[in-house]
Amino acid sequence: MIEKHVPPVFARRQWDEAENSICLLVSDPIHNHTKESSCGWFLLGEDEFLPGLLDLRSSLLERYGLRGTVWHGLSSGGYAAIKHCMRGGRDDLAFVVSPHNDPLILPQWTREAEPFSGLPAMARPLPTTEIIRDWAAPGTARLLHVVIPEKDSYFALEHLRPIMEQLGGHPSLRAVMLRDGRGHGFIANSDYTSQLRQAVDRWERRRAGAAADTAAAVGATGGASDG
Repeated sequence: MIEKHVPPVFARRQWDEAENSICLLVSDPIHNHTKESSCGWFLLGEDEFLPGLLDLRSSLLERYGLRGTVWHGLSSGGYAAIKHCMRGGRDDLAFVVSPHNDPLILPQWTREAEPFSGLPAMARPLPTTEIIRDWAAPGTARLLHVVIPEKDSYFALEHLRPIMEQLGGHPSLRAVMLRDGRGHGFIANSDYTSQLRQAVDRWERRRAGAAADTAAAVGATGGASDG
């Protein structure tokens, strides 16, 4: 794994809760071909890498008795976290920092991705707004929690705003702009801890509510058929 692309927080030994978390750190296969790309997570292996990742996730859930997954990433990693959360087919949590919406509008795409367009399994990424088209489908309880550093206005306007408009104020989305004086980069461990705690609490309440609604619907259906 390339040092500058090591995911924030869980790769930091100084984060107090890292050792108490069951974490899987993954890196895009594009890094097997170049150490310069910061446009990872959507370039290669959509048909091979992602299914393998989801299978590994399922085995970890079973092995450790876990009830869900928090998909986390920064920038292009945030894009990946949302995509994997959506395509994983579970009511998971995507906890992301300054995620991309349309990677093709970023200068990094032309500079760092286009040179590898001829590689097998290379793919042009879909905008997040297309990926999450069915995010808030009835009966789902997944949650998206987005954190934006204070000086990251470009990502707030050009990337987060379309995502918010796509979801139209749906309760499955919460977006927070920090007052941290930082730009596009890693957030402080203290902000990570507090925002993750809020996101998980909200996610668990949402899943509990969805489970109660499902149980009530099943009960009502059973009662009607018995009558």
